Amino acid sequence: MKRFIQYVQQRLSLRLGFLIIMIITVVFAVVFNIFFYYSKQYVRQVAIDRANQLLDNTMARIYGIMDETETVTNYMAVTTPRHLTPDSLLAFTRKTVADHAFLTGFAISMEPNFFPEMGRYFSAYSLRQDDTITTVREGPFEYFDKIWYKTPRTQGTSCWVDAFDDYNEGTLSSREILTSYCCPMRDANGKFVGSITASITLKWLSEAISAIHPYPHSSAIMIGRTGTYLVHPDTAKLFRENIFSDAAPEAQEDINNLGKAMIAGRSGMVKTIVDGQQSYIFYRPLERAGWSIAIVCPASDVFSRYNRLYLTVWMVIDVGLLLLLLFCFQTVRRLVQPLQLLAHQARLIADGQFDDVLPQSQRRDSIGRLTNSFILMKQSLAESVSNIRNVNEELERRNQELVETYQLKLKAAEQKAAFIREMFHQIRTPLNIISGFTQVLSASHHNLPDEEVADITLRMKSSAESICHIARLLSAASVDRSRMTYTKIGCNDLCREAAAGLVPQSADVSVVVDSALPDSFTIVTDRQALFFILAEVLGNAGKFTIKGRVTLTCRQNDNKTVSFIVTDTGPGVPEDERDTIFVQFAKLDSFTDGVGLGLSLCKQTAEMLGGDLVLDTSYQNGARFVLTLNYE
Repeated sequence: MKRFIQYVQQRLSLRLGFLIIMIITVVFAVVFNIFFYYSKQYVRQVAIDRANQLLDNTMARIYGIMDETETVTNYMAVTTPRHLTPDSLLAFTRKTVADHAFLTGFAISMEPNFFPEMGRYFSAYSLRQDDTITTVREGPFEYFDKIWYKTPRTQGTSCWVDAFDDYNEGTLSSREILTSYCCPMRDANGKFVGSITASITLKWLSEAISAIHPYPHSSAIMIGRTGTYLVHPDTAKLFRENIFSDAAPEAQEDINNLGKAMIAGRSGMVKTIVDGQQSYIFYRPLERAGWSIAIVCPASDVFSRYNRLYLTVWMVIDVGLLLLLLFCFQTVRRLVQPLQLLAHQARLIADGQFDDVLPQSQRRDSIGRLTNSFILMKQSLAESVSNIRNVNEELERRNQELVETYQLKLKAAEQKAAFIREMFHQIRTPLNIISGFTQVLSASHHNLPDEEVADITLRMKSSAESICHIARLLSAASVDRSRMTYTKIGCNDLCREAAAGLVPQSADVSVVVDSALPDSFTIVTDRQALFFILAEVLGNAGKFTIKGRVTLTCRQNDNKTVSFIVTDTGPGVPEDERDTIFVQFAKLDSFTDGVGLGLSLCKQTAEMLGGDLVLDTSYQNGARFVLTLNYE
């Protein structure tokens, strides 16, 4: 030991090395501990902001569905009292579920004996099960004490009720856990006459909340008004345990305070023990429903990068101190070592890595200035590379848009060319027939028998009608809404006129007008446009029907509309073609006469008249098209 001390005292470089190591060690320890202290605070704040942002986004999604549910239910609560009949209530519930995919069930439940002929109970209920909607009048049961009926009746206002299990074997009920928005229904005098209940499954809530994963081992929960778990990673705890009974002994007080705060509708963050490890719990209320959402993030996940960085930095410091000790012995090494570090960083930059952080050099010599300049250069390069990447991504996106636009343009050009070819063919064929028979008649009509002249004349007439039909289609395609003339017309007269103009392809086909309306019934619309639609749809039916009949039915609906229904006994529309029959230039096959404009123009004209033309897919014995128009 004495020899070692003497050895050190005799060598200035070694003594300076130890002194430098001691000073630098103290300085590094202070600086880096301060730095990591503030870094830890920053990481903690980032975790809080990240969790809050995820909670905000999730709540926005949940509130979006809740807003739509409330809007639909409140609207039905206002409109339903105007149509209080058993059949109307059943139809309303079914249509509401059919029109709103986010709804699982919809019920309109009336006060006792509201419909005397129906007895004490009347509750119209529609339930979505997979792709099927079932509508029933629920069997007699005391629904007046159910939370979804009793709550709006007692409170007199709309509200969300806690999730509940609605499944009952042998009844129309959902196997999913439901939550409902309930709205009181009042008559014109403000008297409570029933409750409207819109139900959605808790499954979508669970999926939205369970998707919150700010960290690898984080989890999300949701509790009800009493602290019961509505969403939890362990499904065995759902509706069986609550937040107060699920805490570890060492964290019981913290969890109790957390549960009370969540039930009270407060938001915030708490640090406690969860599953044996320190965790941060971020919570936020769903005020409308009285529920609360929380994210559980283990502290090891929150500070994992920080801890790795902390260990890495101290390892780098230890290595640096050792190198610094050797640097004191060899001046050349002391000069070369920083250059080697810069060379290493240059290789990382060449490989596209800009994340490694270099500390600012305190030296004022050339090496120090070079190091600081290199840091500035690296920062500039990182910013430039980031900008270039952003520009490349933007260029790639725009190129993709150009490709898509070009493809659409090509498709439009192909459709246009196909239409022109088809139009040319459809016009050229009858023109050739007319031209050929004209030459025959002009050359030798005196020598032809009367039967042959009559047949030639009939074919020329048919060809002329084909050309006129195409002309009518082109004329209808250019009709402007502002040029329509609305007058009172008799529905039955117009139907008979349209049916009279239909000449079926086969003698085995009969044309029938079946109207449930009196001859005095009129509607206000554009006569020419309506006649065009009926004539075109009837013509289609006659073209495809070989045997049987074509029926034109006219009837009045409950919602102040009138329907014109064209039914045929032809082959019908294939299921895979039903989505395209109303598309311009679309044809079932290339061998079918026509240019693919008729049905698309009919639907467009119907919409211009304020109605709609649809294919009744429930009809299986041919094809059935339904035109619906307002008659007021």
